[in-house]
Amino acid sequence: FNPNMSVFSQCDPKPEDPLHEAVLATQAQKDTLHLCELGFLKDITGDHKERIEHLNAKTERVWKVYQITAMGRAMCQVETSKAIN
Repeated sequence: FNPNMSVFSQCDPKPEDPLHEAVLATQAQKDTLHLCELGFLKDITGDHKERIEHLNAKTERVWKVYQITAMGRAMCQVETSKAIN
């Protein structure tokens, strides 16, 4: 919901998650994969391997990190902040 966002993460649902939440998470993953195939997003999980492995162990979930590409920003007319976070 943040128009200045350029990177976001998603995690896999766990078997004990409520069914409704698991279905929404699974659909979001499918949507994200499709946007990657179209070139609007880029999977950058490998660029943050150590941090993601720590997060996976801490949360007992599998996380992935995505970056909105320039084409994705252009198609959605999204501007990103130039500030360093």
